[in-house]
Amino acid sequence: MQPLSRYLQIVSGAARPRYLAARSIGVDVPSSLEGRWKEHSAAVKRSRTLSDDAISPMAPSLLDLKASLARSHMNSCSLCPWRCGADRESGRRGRCGVTRPRVVSAFTHLGEEAPLVPSYTVFFAGCNLRCAFCQNYDLSTMPDRGAEPSAEELAKDLDAIAERKGIKNINWVGGDPIPALPYVLEVLRMMEADIAQIWNSNMYLEESSMHLLDGVIDVYLTDLKFGNDDCARRLCGAPDYSAVVRRNHIIAAAQGEVLVRHLQLPGHLECCTLPLIDWLAENLPGAAVNLMDQYRPEHRAYEHPELHRPLSREEHMRALEHARDRGLFLI
Repeated sequence: MQPLSRYLQIVSGAARPRYLAARSIGVDVPSSLEGRWKEHSAAVKRSRTLSDDAISPMAPSLLDLKASLARSHMNSCSLCPWRCGADRESGRRGRCGVTRPRVVSAFTHLGEEAPLVPSYTVFFAGCNLRCAFCQNYDLSTMPDRGAEPSAEELAKDLDAIAERKGIKNINWVGGDPIPALPYVLEVLRMMEADIAQIWNSNMYLEESSMHLLDGVIDVYLTDLKFGNDDCARRLCGAPDYSAVVRRNHIIAAAQGEVLVRHLQLPGHLECCTLPLIDWLAENLPGAAVNLMDQYRPEHRAYEHPELHRPLSREEHMRALEHARDRGLFLI
């Protein structure tokens, strides 16, 4: 099947976004956490068999259940592998620094990959990784930037925006949207627009968080950064990057469609880029892949000698050639 084929059906009106299916599955909401997760698993399975003709809101719905499960992370956060336990409602900060999610900007973006534009992007402040070379460090390192619109306010705005001619999707990004996952689910349970949902993320999140996104997200627009844990530990501080992020890519491909971005770093062709291409060819052959060549030294890149310079044309051409040889669908 062609990568992003179902997403393109949603854009054309031939299929419905997954979050509307999740709103159409009625659930019980048991009092115990174990019971709620058990009901969640059963309801997600039911959502996969729902035809587009059967989509109509239910209450309480699977999306309501997802939002209730996610809400607890505002009091003791374990959305990502740092599992910091921060009481974010009380202003306590964990690794990402995010208390209540803040929207820095929201606008129609024309700079994403061609199948995605025009994309309406919602940018959150804060990030749970600390990449030395971050190209959006003004968002990722400043979690107190922006405003705190209520979920109801943003849902209403997004429903209106979705009616604009040509808008193809709602694109949740940052920083990173991981700390805002409970808020995103609250917004979606109040939305009604027939529009695709994009999760634009570094994918360093817990497996349980991936389960909360299951049946809600249509396209995972991912950053796959490092080909080994040594580079990841040195450049973003994550000790278990490969196991976590690769696992989540495989889960994402089982849940929806995946467009993988890899920002090529200078001096990291052999240790990161080529191994990632091989891994994608073996594990995500159905994904669309964007090998990005627009690296520029930003943020703390000058602390690392190999990152002082732009990517060379030779490095990028070698990566493209290897990706084509391995049969990747380049976009």
